Amino acid sequence: MKVQLTAISLTSIFLLLSCADTVTDLGREATARPRIEQLALSNAIDLAFSEVDFAEIIGKKVFIETQALSKLDIEFINAYISGLAIENNAIVVDSIDEADIKIYNIVKTSGTDDIERKIVTDKVRGEYKSVLSFIDKKSMKVIKTYEISGIADEVR
Repeated sequence: MKVQLTAISLTSIFLLLSCADTVTDLGREATARPRIEQLALSNAIDLAFSEVDFAEIIGKKVFIETQALSKLDIEFINAYISGLAIENNAIVVDSIDEADIKIYNIVKTSGTDDIERKIVTDKVRGEYKSVLSFIDKKSMKVIKTYEISGIADEVR
């Protein structure tokens, strides 16, 4: 009886110890980037959109659509363009049927790369490229198209 109790106790302790995990997983969300990558990419996006003249949309209702190879940043990019539209006195609408102008954005590049250097501090490069078009919804004619790009480096 004492042997059985000892065997059960040892088995229980072994199972508890083998299931224990002392490593803390510091993983990140699948959709999030580390802070330095976010900074590099958002600075690149700022630089790219600084080339756009939003005068065409002042006082207009706009619908924003973004297409990209990666779906990772589409929601943020649409929100970013919405912010710029609102700053320029446009009214952002949820339906193309309500819009005067469609802002159509095709993202070619949106991401970051680590640049490792031997002598000086490593850096992260953010890069953004897209084709942004303002389209008159009624006539479906392109009002203006911009090929925009921005590159920004941040020290790691």
